Amino acid sequence: MGPKKNPVLEDFEEIRKAMDFLSGETSAIRLQQKYILDLVEEVKALQLLNVEKNKRITVLENHMADLEQYTRMNDVIITGLRVRPRSYASAVAGPCLAGEPSPGVTESTEE
Repeated sequence: MGPKKNPVLEDFEEIRKAMDFLSGETSAIRLQQKYILDLVEEVKALQLLNVEKNKRITVLENHMADLEQYTRMNDVIITGLRVRPRSYASAVAGPCLAGEPSPGVTESTEE
């Protein structure tokens, strides 16, 4: 028979191996935790940027709506006038029998 090992030393060796394994696992967890915290900070920064851009979009949309209303303010709509053909092709096509402009011309001027 070979020499017997001390059971206390065997237990100590097992505990040391378990501690080394756990130390490696905690190091891996710390690295992952740091990576996750960096990602969280990046997400927060992007959320702030998104809020700022949404505010800017709202301001620009309001400004555009104001400009559109300003341009319509001076519009004049005239109704009840006879319309002449706008192009030579329309004139050559000939007037309608009643002397009124063709429906295509009337529709185009009413739009």
